[in-house]
Amino acid sequence: MTEGGRTVLILFVTAAAASDLRRGRIYNFLTLPTLAAGLLLLMVSIPEEVPPTLGVMAATLLLLFPFWKAGGLGAGDIKLLMALAPFMGPGWFLFGTVLSFLIGAGISAFLLIRYRDLSRTVHFAVPIGISVVLCLLLEQLGIQSPSLVTF
Repeated sequence: MTEGGRTVLILFVTAAAASDLRRGRIYNFLTLPTLAAGLLLLMVSIPEEVPPTLGVMAATLLLLFPFWKAGGLGAGDIKLLMALAPFMGPGWFLFGTVLSFLIGAGISAFLLIRYRDLSRTVHFAVPIGISVVLCLLLEQLGIQSPSLVTF
């Protein structure tokens, strides 16, 4: 990923997390243009990555739709994840998504132990942002993106 792509990604997840923390929503004016720009950049720069990226985006939607329907996940969270896929590539995206859920579970456990209150919610854009930053750090350290075979 280019330095500009990293910067866009960090700004995007920071804005989404701030919006989620402040308003409890991740707005379409953040996710949809970012998704469109990411797909356009991917088509221009690495066209062979478009089919696998679209595949992981579709899988994300299909796998997370029941959680949205049950009220455990917001539609903005799903759109946020899908907008990350073109920037991160399929391997890092899948790794980051799993990491997001693990981080979210850790935050939930902490809140439950600390406040003993089941009504507290985790604004999922925060674990997503943390996982994106961790993935970018791993990539900067020269670690190869995880293979789709490992999932």
